[in-house]
Amino acid sequence: MTDRLPRFLGPAAATLFTAGWTIGSAVFRVPSEIAHATGSVGASMALWVLGGIVALCGAFSYSELSVRLPRAGSEYAYGMAAYGPFVGFLIAWATLLTGPASVAAVARAFADYASVLVPMDESARRLAAAAAIGVLASVAILSSRAGTLVAAMAGVAKLLAILGVIVVGLAFTGHPAAAATESMTSGGWMHYGPAFVAIVWAYDGFQSVALMAGEAKDPRRTLPIGLVAGLGLVTLAYLLLNVTYLKVLGIAGVAATPTVAATTLAAVIGPSGERLIAMLVMMCTLGTVAAQCTGYPRYFFAPAEDGLFPAWMAKLSKRAATPANAISVLAAVAVALVLSGGYAFLIRLAVLTSYPLFCVALLGAIRLRRRDGPPAGFSMPFYPLPLIVFCGGIIITCIASFLDAPVGMAYAVAVWAAGALVYRLAVVRGTSPP
Repeated sequence: MTDRLPRFLGPAAATLFTAGWTIGSAVFRVPSEIAHATGSVGASMALWVLGGIVALCGAFSYSELSVRLPRAGSEYAYGMAAYGPFVGFLIAWATLLTGPASVAAVARAFADYASVLVPMDESARRLAAAAAIGVLASVAILSSRAGTLVAAMAGVAKLLAILGVIVVGLAFTGHPAAAATESMTSGGWMHYGPAFVAIVWAYDGFQSVALMAGEAKDPRRTLPIGLVAGLGLVTLAYLLLNVTYLKVLGIAGVAATPTVAATTLAAVIGPSGERLIAMLVMMCTLGTVAAQCTGYPRYFFAPAEDGLFPAWMAKLSKRAATPANAISVLAAVAVALVLSGGYAFLIRLAVLTSYPLFCVALLGAIRLRRRDGPPAGFSMPFYPLPLIVFCGGIIITCIASFLDAPVGMAYAVAVWAAGALVYRLAVVRGTSPP
């Protein structure tokens, strides 16, 4: 491994990059699922707080590992260092199949909300989503600084826009609509699992800046600040948004609408609220796609550097020193998925495919500590409690996902088996990994 990517990322940009990736469309849709599952304000807010605590434990875990291994690829790099090339390859392989699907899904959310402002049929929405991917991937190819700057600027804009929604909502002096004051009952404890999965999805992306560890100017300072401070901003925004929804609509009103943010603003300022929310979600999703097009390719670039993926994926652009080929692969697959509409199935199964491997990679911190001692610069507080809490949350998420869609486990096993076969045939028999 060589330090070929330019180190330009500072703490402020890393913090905003985290916010720019994490805040997508979930917080504008997921709250209705949570309210419907819990049936109470207290339980609903408790789940959001619990999700933030689990994510914070993850941020501490990622901080220690990214400081110890400040290179591109995050979970790939951790798995590679702790267990060897086979585990590292499986992590990168799984992301190669699920990462582009995530990009396609977020880009499609952008197109769906754009159609609120400019009516579009199905074909036009797919083209708009593909165009968004193409433009933002081109920015990431031209300059990693530019791609990161776009994501960071989007993070600032998202936070300011969300702050505006919160201020307007909390200033609301009316009463919840009649439907929102009707009594409702919880779906029971059995529904809390899927609700928690939805919250985990809302927080997913908090670890994103760890992918860019190879480009951090001062990894010991930049990465912990970017992970923890970025997640702190996201968590605060999520909690205050949910307080706003509940104040304006009440628990039953939140549970009754899948477009809770639009319904909230419509109740406060009238029909124009839907258009304002559409613009907010468009901005949020574009920022996330910009961050994804910059960050996800590091999953492919790092194993290509180590000889586990084709060498051309590690090739840097001569002008900009960006992993242009890896970005092109991500964008091409994402565009193909969004044009065909074939990403929804992959998104539903991504939890069971990738999350268990990510958990294995993070638990590698135990093995690395035993072998090399605590890392210099940053050690997770209360070790190993953050690892236990975060990985426990991942296990609960995977179990809930399996119970909700048992076929997902068969898909995950198939992906892992295919990865093991490719590793055996193409890597071990082709070129021996380092």
